[in-house]
Amino acid sequence: MNLESRFLEIKNQWRGSLEFNVNLSRYSYYQIGGPAAVLATPKSFQDLELLNAVLVDTGAPFFILGWGSNLLFRDEGFAGVIIRMKQLFTECEEREAGLIHVGASLGCSTLLRKAQEKGWGGLAHLTGIPGSVGGMVVMNAGTHLGEMKDACVSVERVRLGKLKLLERETLTVQPGDFSYRHNHFLNAHDLVLSACLKITPTDPSQVKSQIDDLYQRRKQTQPVEFPSCGSVFMNPQGTPLKAWQVIDQLGLRGTVAGGAQISEKHSNFIINRGSAKAADVRKLIELVKQKAQTELGILMKEEVKVL
Repeated sequence: MNLESRFLEIKNQWRGSLEFNVNLSRYSYYQIGGPAAVLATPKSFQDLELLNAVLVDTGAPFFILGWGSNLLFRDEGFAGVIIRMKQLFTECEEREAGLIHVGASLGCSTLLRKAQEKGWGGLAHLTGIPGSVGGMVVMNAGTHLGEMKDACVSVERVRLGKLKLLERETLTVQPGDFSYRHNHFLNAHDLVLSACLKITPTDPSQVKSQIDDLYQRRKQTQPVEFPSCGSVFMNPQGTPLKAWQVIDQLGLRGTVAGGAQISEKHSNFIINRGSAKAADVRKLIELVKQKAQTELGILMKEEVKVL
């Protein structure tokens, strides 16, 4: 039995959406990508249980997709199941003083709007990150002001594709669980359901002013008018240079490959000028890595995830 037939068996019980042979460019900030065999968007925990049973039975490859803000889908697509988490686990509430419970599918921008309304200080360092809370946990997303680890107290997860019975598990964040753009307590089979974040009660107007100022800075310094994945490279180790400074020193700001370009506004962004293929973006990524290594002896690592 093929994968599509197995999914059709559960369709009458499924509350979310199931799509087949779906173009992934619709689900990526880059607006790039080939077809996925299956795109499953669950709307209930029962959907997750049905989905997990299919994954266990078929052994099909799968990928957990948040908002698609830090991803480059290949032109060839994905011959498996894309699990799109955007309609489940979107709660956001203060359950006890100084701690908020946030669903993993909630967007960072929505979280920050709530912070402005409620006076939740201590989250402004996340301003400008375009993804979901779950995605921010997985990659320890951050800005020059701080990272997700600075706010994250605990994480609730389930493990997909291994056992028929899904078990929710809450993990308390320990020292060393996060490093620069990485977590060390989740694997590719783990689906983040929610996170507990610490906040500092603050005057709402003060929170709003701080976040508004940071958003304005982002608009002035980043090419937000073009599709991109945000920062492409991590800041390299062993040098005081930031990633964008390395790229500038190599003289690559503005370099074009097909429909992709290293942004003239911020050289750690590779933008889609309207017709870019994943191959164009990857060509520029490899150009930066090769020249940084040979000309400067600097190892550049991608922050963007290529599926």
